Amino acid sequence: MKIKQRSQTKLKKNLRWDMLMLLDQIDNQDQYSNLVIDNYLATSKKSSQDKNLVVKVVYGSVQRRLTLDYYLSDYLKGKVEDWVKSLLRLSLYQAIYLDRIPQHAIVNEAVEIAKVQGHQGIGKLVNAVLRNCFRQGLKSIEAIDDPMEKLSIKYSVPIWLIEYFDQYLSVNELEAFFASLNQVPHLSARINGPAQKRSILIEQLQNEGIEVRASQVSPYGIRIIEGETFQSQAYQSGQFTIQDESSMLVAPLGKLTGQEKILDACAAPGGKATHIASFLGDGYLTALDISKKKLMILDDHAKRLGLADKIHSIQMDALDFQALSQNAFDVIYLDAPCSGIGLMRRKPEIKYQKSMTAIANLVQIQKQLFQHMVSLLKPGGRLIYSTCTLTYEENEYLVQEMLEKNPNLQVEAIQANEVLQNDLLTPQGYLRIWPQQYDTDGFFISRFLKKID
Repeated sequence: MKIKQRSQTKLKKNLRWDMLMLLDQIDNQDQYSNLVIDNYLATSKKSSQDKNLVVKVVYGSVQRRLTLDYYLSDYLKGKVEDWVKSLLRLSLYQAIYLDRIPQHAIVNEAVEIAKVQGHQGIGKLVNAVLRNCFRQGLKSIEAIDDPMEKLSIKYSVPIWLIEYFDQYLSVNELEAFFASLNQVPHLSARINGPAQKRSILIEQLQNEGIEVRASQVSPYGIRIIEGETFQSQAYQSGQFTIQDESSMLVAPLGKLTGQEKILDACAAPGGKATHIASFLGDGYLTALDISKKKLMILDDHAKRLGLADKIHSIQMDALDFQALSQNAFDVIYLDAPCSGIGLMRRKPEIKYQKSMTAIANLVQIQKQLFQHMVSLLKPGGRLIYSTCTLTYEENEYLVQEMLEKNPNLQVEAIQANEVLQNDLLTPQGYLRIWPQQYDTDGFFISRFLKKID
């Protein structure tokens, strides 16, 4: 969307203008919703209450895109500019899912934005579509005959994804999973240091007016309920960093003593890498990533957390990395590039972008990375393979194939005393967390030992 100067001038105080600009970046400029939102939260001068509303509407409009388009299809005929479609989606989302905003206010502000950013004709179109939706009603999802299409529209999930997970989940589990993806993701933080510091940090944040509670999933985790987290003294002084609770489970499973030579093969933007570094004494961490921009973020986080001297970051494709010798590392973390299906609540646009063909291509890269990491691992060393996806091709099926290909590897089962919730463990000794279980990202973690000859 090319923003007109008059729009910036006339609409800068309008919350729905903020919503539209963010939604346009996600819907039409292919930017990740979580990064767009994080930047808005960190830079906007709006009140905490206003920012919370903006986040709720933007996330909701992306999460419910297929549902909203289904409702709009009766009244929106012909092609319109992308930003107009985004404006209609966010307006309809507010009317359907947020009951405290009057419909007339939604229509009036949408029409104002349409006129200023577009012209009088677009204003009339937006007015007509929204008023028809409210006066004539929305068509029933229950009237859809095909059960897969009905679930697709109800939960705004492409049919191929529903058909895929239908192979593994019961009807109730399937609905719980997809319903959980339409919840607004919460913000979570990881303490910088030992788990014993968590209660101290919780008290400090509460004293700063930030409502928090302890994570049910990680002893290092804190869930942010409300408050200006990034402006807190605790954040500025490096006492915690932002990280999802699921990914906090990875670093401790290396069973680090602090003296190890460690490789983090796909390290940026650094939540996991800085967690690993927090366990180190005389050991060191080599952090690889192909993205220079993301490595800069990692380095900035490491400096703020006082861990820069523990991490040696290198911009490089992990497949091209060669250590000074084979069998060079005591512990290797491979958080492999993946389809990100476990992040669909935090990055809801993912579900509209992925396909089984794309996943099959990723699996080939994951296998190559896994095999290369085995060659860099010392006998007796640990390899932790993790993903933020939930497809079995990228997780259980992949590691089973790699075990068959590498007889010098064995599963080191994750034990019940290593996690707070035993229902995260699988019969094979892996960890699999679904978003609906504890209101987190979906995640998979497996751990292997390289046998000593």
